[in-house]
Amino acid sequence: MNLDHERGAAAVIDPWGSPEAVKKERHVARFLEREYRAAFEQGATLAELGISATSGPMWEETDALIETHYDERIEFFQTFLDRDYLAYSMAWWGETADEAEAADITLEAAQKAKFDLICERAEIRGDERILNIGCGFGSFEKYLLARHPDVSVTAITPSRVQAAHLRTALDDPGSPLTPDNFRLLQTDFTALSAEDVTPGSFDLVISIGVVEHLKNMSAFNEKIAWLLKPGGRSFHHFIVSKMVIPQFLDARKSLIGAYFPGGRIWPFDEFPRHDRDLHFETGWFLNGMNYWRTLDEWHRRFWAGRAALEQRMTPQRLRHWNDYFILCKACFLPGRGSWFGNGHYRFRKPC
Repeated sequence: MNLDHERGAAAVIDPWGSPEAVKKERHVARFLEREYRAAFEQGATLAELGISATSGPMWEETDALIETHYDERIEFFQTFLDRDYLAYSMAWWGETADEAEAADITLEAAQKAKFDLICERAEIRGDERILNIGCGFGSFEKYLLARHPDVSVTAITPSRVQAAHLRTALDDPGSPLTPDNFRLLQTDFTALSAEDVTPGSFDLVISIGVVEHLKNMSAFNEKIAWLLKPGGRSFHHFIVSKMVIPQFLDARKSLIGAYFPGGRIWPFDEFPRHDRDLHFETGWFLNGMNYWRTLDEWHRRFWAGRAALEQRMTPQRLRHWNDYFILCKACFLPGRGSWFGNGHYRFRKPC
C-alpha cells in the first residue's frame, strides 16, 4: 500500500456541511432529478423493460453485500447510528417534507418514532410470535421487547458482525433481549428450513430495510406464507421510487452498486402485485425527506467521529463512506422526497 497516496486521497474528503460537500450533493441531485423526470415521462412498465420480479433467485450477491457493507467493524457503525437502537434504516421525522425538514428532535427520538409507526401499522398487540428478516443489530428487537416482554422474536442475519453484537447483547443482564424471548439465526433467509423453524408458527413476519436487496418478490412472499399461521400478517419497510427507474433495478448500472451489490429500488406499486400466497391489505408511501434527514445526521456524526475512525480505517475507506452519505442523500432530494422514499406494506395470510 502506498501510504503517501492514501494520505493524499484522505485530503480530498469533503467534510459534512462544507460548501464542497453540499455542492457535490446538489449536483448529483440535479442529475438525478433529470433522470427521475425522464423515467416519469416515459412511464415504462417493468414488463416493457424486460424486468421480472417473479423469476430467478430470491436475491443476488448476498455475500458481496455483506462483505462490502454490513460486515464493517461494529465500532464504525456505533460512530454514526443512534445510541439507543443502532437502527440502520430510515428514521421518522414527519408526514410531509416540511415536517421532516423542520422536526426539532434527535435521531434517537426519530428512530423511536419510526418503530412506533411500524408497530401501529403492523398491528402489533404485544403477544405475538414474530420472525424478523434481516434484523441488523437488533434495533427493532431492543425497541419491541423493552415494551412488550411477552413477544417472542426469531431474528435472522447473515452478517457475522451483527450476529456477534447480538450474542453479546444476550449476555448483558441489562438488555431486553433474553434467551426466553429472543432467538438468533445467523443464516440467509433463503436457507431457512423446517429444521430451523416450525412452518406455519408465526403471527407476524417483518422486515425493515431488506426488500431493497430482493430480486424475486413472488418467491419471497411464498416463503413468508410458509412461515405464517393462517390469518398471520407480514409487514415490510423499504426504499421505493414512485416510478420505474431502470438503472436503479440493476446495481451494475448505478453508482449505488459500489455500496450495495445486488441492490434494487422497486417502484412503490410493484410489491402489492405479488399476492398469490398472501393477501395485500394496505400500503403507505413515506416522503423521502425522512431518509434525507436520517442520512444527513448519520453523515454529521460520521464526520464528528472521524478522528477515532482514522485509527481503524484507511483513508480510502473513509472517503468511500463519506461519498456514500453524499450520494444517498442526493437520491432523496429531487421533488423534496416525493419521488424517492420508503414504502410500508401489510399483507395477511388467508385463513
